[in-house]
Amino acid sequence: MISIRACSIKINLTLRVFGRREDGYHDIHSLFWRRHSPEVLEIARTEGPDKLSVEGVDVPGENLLLRTCFLLRSLYGDAALPFLDMKLHKRLPVGSGLGAGSGNAAALVRYFYQAARVEENDVDKARKIASLGADVAFLASDFDLALADGLGERLIGLGDREWDLSLQTVVFIPVWSSDTGDAYAALDRLREADASFFTPMSAESARNESLALLRRLSARERPGLLPNDFIACDSAHAEQCRDLYRVLDDAGALAWGLCGSGSSCFAVFDEKKFPGAVSKVMFRLSAEESSRFAWLHKTMVLE
Repeated sequence: MISIRACSIKINLTLRVFGRREDGYHDIHSLFWRRHSPEVLEIARTEGPDKLSVEGVDVPGENLLLRTCFLLRSLYGDAALPFLDMKLHKRLPVGSGLGAGSGNAAALVRYFYQAARVEENDVDKARKIASLGADVAFLASDFDLALADGLGERLIGLGDREWDLSLQTVVFIPVWSSDTGDAYAALDRLREADASFFTPMSAESARNESLALLRRLSARERPGLLPNDFIACDSAHAEQCRDLYRVLDDAGALAWGLCGSGSSCFAVFDEKKFPGAVSKVMFRLSAEESSRFAWLHKTMVLE
């Protein structure tokens, strides 16, 4: 019997990076927002060993899905998770900043939680699978919206009833990709070169910023460019992103920004004004100014 699991991606509505820790990692604060992914994972039991095939976009190196199988068995025992035959329908490129690979792994984790009937809360689950990445911890949870601290694995879920984020989202994926480690190294260099210009805010200020942003979006106000410390790092592509942001501003988007540490950008629209606004954006990207936006690989409306 084949289990078909929908995957998710995440949008960082805010992303603030604090100082580098002794272990080389960075504490962050982010406002995570779950979105539907176009990717699907098929899972079936097999006699062993684990099998994985990927259809669509190529994924170089060891796939996170195989690491996930190993971790779950090490946490819960070999008998808890049988050998699996998995097929991933991959649609999003690696290094897009959307956490697509993490969403694939999270789909497998959620399958395991259900099949093995794991009775733990989201906080305990996040702590156990944090080694797979903070995005996995969030996307494997039941939260659609969460404040994330620490490495991103310390989650505080925000109830849907309190906030109205019934908004439309469009993602713009460029031809280039971004490596998370390189992005953090670039951020460190920028701070070392000019600490007075780029001093990290406090954790309390970052959390207040996220909650203030939620209030504005819920009220359908226009915050415009959303706070993300990595925006200042990618000088090689800054002009292309500014071009895109101007188009989004002219079209009446509520907000726009960078996905994670890069490379994709996203925009959020009032659902009532969405069809006309997106038509205007797509016209300018594809016809009126096509040569200026030849760097865009894919534009995707998220459901």
